[in-house]
Amino acid sequence: MVSASSVSVYRDDAEKPRELTQEEVSKMVKAFGQATRRAILAGFDGVEIHGANTYLIQQFFSPHSNLRNDEWGGSLSNRMRFPLEVTREVKATIEKYAKNPFIFGYRISPEEIEEPGITLEQTLQLLTTLKKENLDYIHISLGHFMQSSLRDKEDSTPVIQTIKRHLGEDIPLITVGQIKTPDEAIKALNTGVPLVAMGRALLVEPDWIEKVSNGDESLIRTEIKTNDWDDLTLPDAMWEYVQSRPGWLPFSTLD
Repeated sequence: MVSASSVSVYRDDAEKPRELTQEEVSKMVKAFGQATRRAILAGFDGVEIHGANTYLIQQFFSPHSNLRNDEWGGSLSNRMRFPLEVTREVKATIEKYAKNPFIFGYRISPEEIEEPGITLEQTLQLLTTLKKENLDYIHISLGHFMQSSLRDKEDSTPVIQTIKRHLGEDIPLITVGQIKTPDEAIKALNTGVPLVAMGRALLVEPDWIEKVSNGDESLIRTEIKTNDWDDLTLPDAMWEYVQSRPGWLPFSTLD
C-alpha cells in the first residue's frame, strides 16, 4: 500500500503505507489520465475524480498524511499540487479522446478531524483553484447533507451552504449524506445546491427514482432482509459485507 507519506490512519488494524517516490507520483498522475482514456473508449458518459474520503488524492492534500518535503508536500500550495495535476491530466485526456460531451467532476471531503488535518478554509482555497479548471461540477462528500463544521463546533452553518456561498453560481455542486426519502432530497435541494446524490439508499431500493417518478413513494424499500437477496442481485461480496455490518445500510435489518 502506498501513500503521500508513510503515515497510518487512526485505526488499530491499519497498515502503514509506503511513501511514493517522486517518479511514482508522476506516474500516478498519468495513471489517472489513462483510466479516463479507458472510460471514454468504453463508452462512459463521464468520470469523477475521487479526491475525498481519505483516498490517495486527499492524502496528498492533507497535512496529516502528507509529510513530504519535496514539491508534492509541505506548504498548502505544494499539497494542492497532486489534486491539481490529476485534474489537469484528466482534463487533457478528455480534450484529446472524447468525441462527444464528457462529464468531468471532482469529489472532495471538506474537513478532517485529525490534528493537523484539512480545514474548511484550506478546502475553500483548493476549490477556488479547482473552479478555474472548467469542471462540470464539484461533489461535496458529507456524512449528512446538513452537516456543520467538524472542527469548529461553534459554527452551526451547514458546510454545503458555506461552500455554495464561497463558490457562487458559476459551478454546480452536488450534496450527499443520509438522503433516503423524497422529502430529504427536497430538503437537500433547498440548501441551494442543484444536485443531490444517493448511494446506500439505492442499494436498498434500486427502483427509488422510478417509484418517486410514478408517485409510488410508499412502495420504496427502507430495509434489507435476507429474502431480498434474489431481488436486489447484490454481488456475493457485497451481500457478505452487508451481513457482516447490519448497520451499514440505512434502515437495514437482516431477518
